[in-house]
Amino acid sequence: MTAQVRHLAAVPADQAARAGWDVPVPVGTNTASPPPFPLDVLPGWARDMVEGVATFTQTDTAMGAGVFLSVLSTCGARRLVVEGKPGWREPVNSYVATVAAPGERKSPVHGALVRPLYQAQQQMADQVRPLIEQEAARRDIAQRAAEQARASAAKADADKRDAATAEALAAVMAVEEITVPTLPRLICDDHTPEALVSMMAANGGRMAVISDEGGIFDTLAGRYSGTPNLDPYLKGYSGGHLSTDRQTRAGETIEDPALTVGVMTQPAALRKFGSNAELFGRGLPARFWFILPRSLAGYRDQDSPSVPVSVAARYESTVRILATTLAEWDGPRVLTLTDEASRVRAAAAETIEEQLRPGGALHDVREWANKLFGAMLRLAGLLHLAHYPTDAWERQISGETMSQAAQVTAWLIAHYTAALALVHGDPAGETAHDVLAVLVTKDMRTFTRRELHRRVQRKLPRAEQVMTVLATLAQHGWVRTTAEGDYELHPDAPDYVTSAAPNGR
Repeated sequence: MTAQVRHLAAVPADQAARAGWDVPVPVGTNTASPPPFPLDVLPGWARDMVEGVATFTQTDTAMGAGVFLSVLSTCGARRLVVEGKPGWREPVNSYVATVAAPGERKSPVHGALVRPLYQAQQQMADQVRPLIEQEAARRDIAQRAAEQARASAAKADADKRDAATAEALAAVMAVEEITVPTLPRLICDDHTPEALVSMMAANGGRMAVISDEGGIFDTLAGRYSGTPNLDPYLKGYSGGHLSTDRQTRAGETIEDPALTVGVMTQPAALRKFGSNAELFGRGLPARFWFILPRSLAGYRDQDSPSVPVSVAARYESTVRILATTLAEWDGPRVLTLTDEASRVRAAAAETIEEQLRPGGALHDVREWANKLFGAMLRLAGLLHLAHYPTDAWERQISGETMSQAAQVTAWLIAHYTAALALVHGDPAGETAHDVLAVLVTKDMRTFTRRELHRRVQRKLPRAEQVMTVLATLAQHGWVRTTAEGDYELHPDAPDYVTSAAPNGR
């Protein structure tokens, strides 16, 4: 949903009747802003950072919260799985797409919260670099010896050729036994699906695509190949068997891959992604948690305080240690639920199930909502990891944490509904909504077409565009023509259009 300065509130019928107007019909899809992120679900070290970054950048905390969930997913992917009940285990890696218009300060938020992952990646690289150099030197020496052995075998006399050949083969095998480690990676940016599989294979089957841009959506739509290869993203979400065949070298195979996706994108990219029939048909958009932060443009404090040094230091240290600690593990640990957590999960799941029935709130978005049962477990695992970053794997998930996961799940439902409205919304209605906000903001109770055109000339440069919008507003009951041929704004419009400026973050 595009960021709007104002949104339409409920229209009291009695007010309209007193003025002699019909009750107007809301225009556009931005009839309500998605709710703010429930910060209380986060532990202090994370909550303070998300709030501090939001204050400094003057952005909605939902933006930073979305990035933070991706950071946790990067740390825990393929290292932790949540057992909802015997026979059902859910990985904790997640796909998050934060949607905001240009100029909404996505990059500063992203940079502040993702920075410790790059620090951890650099720290791991520094530790393994001497071993890489050592093994690379050993392999080079062994390759030279093998080449000499092959040359000697080729020139050997007949009576010595068998022995020389055996020696050459042994030398070649010695080269193959030397493995040169690659520099460890936690994060990559915009890569082709084939390159992504290679990176995952080189990093123990896991990788995080985290970016403050939405280029991944173009890649998935087939920017490079013309036909999108969705396997890394489909199988990287739920695990399974992932392989790729190459003509020039051996194919790569990954068992139970774990991919994290955390991107920040613009509304136009979301519309393209969400309306792609092939992506939708194969279920990729249904794997994403879409987050639509409120726009604070026009209400931002230009002298906002920086993130306290102690808050940033604590956050960076916690994430860095968490990322490096879990990166050293070979396999996943299973997080189980306490009895209370199991009861909370079952009750929340039952509520979701009821909403999936015909006529229910989630019936029309079943392709996405059917994954909420697993999403709630993933959220529980991520929040559990946040609350116990030093020993989460030695504890059970509590009822309180599961309640928090259910709360965030409800929050995600509201944001997905807003994202769906953005993807399938009526552009003409959105434009009319913006113009109505201008009329109210500028207190244009009566006006001519030309006066309105001067106000919205950048958005609607042609006169016929203004006429089209005025016709839409008239059809919806927001404006009407006067006897003199001018236009009159609904007298109660200022009451119907309420400010979207937040009361705190």
